[in-house]
Amino acid sequence: MRRLTAVTTMVLLACLALAGTGSAQTQAPLQIQGTIQAVDCQSGAVSLATSSGTLTAQATNDTTASVNGSAVSFCSLQSYTGDQATATLYPSNSEFVLSQVAVSAPQAAAPAPTSSSSAIGVAVGALLLGGIIGYLVGHNNPPAPVSVPAYDYQGHHYYRCANGGWSQDRACR
Repeated sequence: MRRLTAVTTMVLLACLALAGTGSAQTQAPLQIQGTIQAVDCQSGAVSLATSSGTLTAQATNDTTASVNGSAVSFCSLQSYTGDQATATLYPSNSEFVLSQVAVSAPQAAAPAPTSSSSAIGVAVGALLLGGIIGYLVGHNNPPAPVSVPAYDYQGHHYYRCANGGWSQDRACR
């Protein structure tokens, strides 16, 4: 009886081990590289042009999409038509289901800021800078001397200068 139990146990273990290996082979993911030809948001399908032809894969609610490593919505892939992509497919029943689409797109230049607050900041900065420059220019130059002819005496013109002194026959400097 012991022998029968041992043989039966061994046969059952061998059968269970073989059953697991068969399903593991069919669940391996398949990665396809190509160029995005079309993305249909209504039906959830993406078409890739590959070296062996066109592949159309069906997306599910679990399908993820990314562009240059950043997650995006599936429908936003429409704007990446013509860019390189890698599709990861898993077998499900008798068809392949799209698990992930990873797009490698060229980096676009960052747009210039168009915020009205930045324009206001530039205007305020320009006004402040102009005021500082005007202040420095105005205070670095000595005030122009005021020459007021005081009187004429013995054929000479005498001028009273701003510093309290007098100048003969010429304006104060």
